[in-house]
Amino acid sequence: MNDQKCIELDVGLPDRGVMLKMERCAEFLARMIEKYGREVLEEIEAGESGEKENKEQ
Repeated sequence: MNDQKCIELDVGLPDRGVMLKMERCAEFLARMIEKYGREVLEEIEAGESGEKENKEQ
């Protein structure tokens, strides 16, 4: 049979630079959701209702 070996990753805490980049990314995503979230949600809902109408026909 195949001998499978487990690979253990030693993943410690990310360094300060990585944490700052992740925080900047999260802040950017939050701003975009606040700015465009309602508009995007309306587009998604409009698309779903359009698909539903097409299936009914």
